Amino acid sequence: MQLTPRADKIIRILLRFSPDSPVTIGIISEELGVSDRSVQRELPTVEKWMKHNGFCFVRKRSVGLLIDETPERLKELAALLDEKDTNSSAPADNRPERLTLLCHDLLLAEEPIKSYYFTEKFEISEGTLTADLNQLETWFTKYQLKLVRRPGLGVFIEGTEIARRQALTSFICKQVNEHHSIGNLQDKKFLSDRNFINEIDGEVMAEVNHILGGCQKQLGMQLSDNGYLHLLVYTSLCVQRMQKGRFIKELKQSYAEISIQPEYAVSEYIMKELRQFFHLSISVDETIYMAVFISGQRIWPSGSRDLTDIKNLDVHQITLSIIKKVNEILHINFMRDSRLLTELSGHIQPTIARLRAGIPVENPLLKEFQESYPSVYKACEEGLALLCPILGIKKVPASEIGFITLYFTMAMERIEKEIKKLSVMIVCPTGIGSSRLLTESLKKEYPDLDIRGITSAFELDNIRLQEEGVDLVISTVKLEIAYPYIHVNPILTRQDKILLDSRIKVIQEQKRQAQEKEIKEPEVPSDSSICRKDVEFLSAIGSEIYELLGNIYINQAPILKNRDEIISYCSSLYADTSDMQAHLYKILKDRDNLADTYIKPFQALLLHGRSTEISTSCFGYVRLEPPIYERGHIIRGAIVSLIPSGPASEVAAPVTSEVIGALLEEPALLKALQSLNKENFTKQLEEILLRFYKSTVQTRLHLKTSGAEKV
Repeated sequence: MQLTPRADKIIRILLRFSPDSPVTIGIISEELGVSDRSVQRELPTVEKWMKHNGFCFVRKRSVGLLIDETPERLKELAALLDEKDTNSSAPADNRPERLTLLCHDLLLAEEPIKSYYFTEKFEISEGTLTADLNQLETWFTKYQLKLVRRPGLGVFIEGTEIARRQALTSFICKQVNEHHSIGNLQDKKFLSDRNFINEIDGEVMAEVNHILGGCQKQLGMQLSDNGYLHLLVYTSLCVQRMQKGRFIKELKQSYAEISIQPEYAVSEYIMKELRQFFHLSISVDETIYMAVFISGQRIWPSGSRDLTDIKNLDVHQITLSIIKKVNEILHINFMRDSRLLTELSGHIQPTIARLRAGIPVENPLLKEFQESYPSVYKACEEGLALLCPILGIKKVPASEIGFITLYFTMAMERIEKEIKKLSVMIVCPTGIGSSRLLTESLKKEYPDLDIRGITSAFELDNIRLQEEGVDLVISTVKLEIAYPYIHVNPILTRQDKILLDSRIKVIQEQKRQAQEKEIKEPEVPSDSSICRKDVEFLSAIGSEIYELLGNIYINQAPILKNRDEIISYCSSLYADTSDMQAHLYKILKDRDNLADTYIKPFQALLLHGRSTEISTSCFGYVRLEPPIYERGHIIRGAIVSLIPSGPASEVAAPVTSEVIGALLEEPALLKALQSLNKENFTKQLEEILLRFYKSTVQTRLHLKTSGAEKV
């Protein structure tokens, strides 16, 4: 742990006095020639350093400061200070370290700090301090924080509570990544190290770690080490800031849509646990922004889906548009790579959430990406520019572009490897004997060749070779076939190797040219591009919309007294038997227990789930009269949404999600529902779902040639 020069001087002053003679702050400030406040600012550093090194530092209110140790231990302390001076350089000699300490002080300061505090602390001139602050100003601006330098008052930062928390989270995580291995983050001993993260109380972090661990198990979350670190630090900071009365209460954007996302359920779970353990009064804005922050992380296992996963097809389409743009610029057909679309879609979703919420992200490898892959980085920059009009932002930050660059460079390597990899068929007169010798010889000399099999010259079939993707036939006998082949000896000679090397290079170049031709000649949509699966999927979507519109229930509920009675009544709406009602009740109750289903914009519960016992989606609304009041909420009704589980949910989920999204985005639709005007509601919903169907057709058949719809 770094000890500042002024903190060092304070300890040396205390060493001159015995434990029974406390030293006042006034004495220390007078000897150092600084204000009492400057000394007070250093005391936390002194205390942490002393504790870290095993010495007892005591602060007695209205009495003074002292080091409660024996004379022998005081000598050890003096020796330790002398050793530190010998072995370490001052922060002024190490600009990166000085900038880190300067940034740390400004982020945590509750009031302006005089410039002379920094010049004395770091033993630097005013000019050097100005240069340091100029460099930090760019970093603060990235987090929507303003660095203010006001003569006579001092240096401080201005910005919202959200911006300050974002900056603190990134700052702390960067320090942890640089100085610690984060693979054992959830180890209690690791977290109890008070020098692990000085900015956060160890006990707070340990309890938050316990809460997040339970959250992962209960909700099936799956975070990377870095994602877990960001969530741990941000949540711990939330607790400390709220304990100091620093709350989020300036949400300028509308985040109503987040309230029906699965991340909101995670946020509610975390906030509920924090409220109970730390006895905090947590506002709705805090819960909403926690959900926004979580949505910027990848917290779900790859491939997992949820009923409320809104706009899934749009994210897929946006990813396709980005890939297509990069294809055109680099002349590489990235659609040949089977992994890129899936992996990039998974990354784009939280990226969109971060960009919409203005959450910056640090990328320590950015410079390396820009220098090592300049053409790929530039292409990704142009590809991601498609997001700007969609999200209403001026530009995508370089750090985000860097991460996307990584996906494309990995895809390029896989494509290049695939081009170099040749599939061959071994041929001999009978399919045995000499072919075995040739196979072993090829495996030894050309380990990258993909040997698809061995066959006889009599069984050779050009059509079959083409269907199996064979690039070259290697034969021990001469053949008369209209297919690329080469005649070699069973044991490769030097001449055979020369001929084979040449033929392999020719085929690899042909494959590269074929790939470039695919890019230069864009695919023209035609009936031949529509496969049977597309027809089946679109037919299923159409049927799902038709069935849903005919299966809407809107009515007044009888007088209900509490939430459980609401769930019980709603479970009876689509049940023919008592067993079916019990089954649906359990599904809706389990979802409500998982996280609060109350949706503030609706003033209603959103009771939803999947069932193996229903074959078509069900949607309904019951109005409560009189409404029910609980936990500061007014419940005026309940929305019921049930979909079949299993393969049928692949079609039902996006349709139902569109309905919920429309209720958030279309006030007239919500008004018709709440007024129990079923005819008007059904008519409006039909128009919305028909637009959704048209959009789905375009997306499924890849008819969009440019751009992407608004997320």
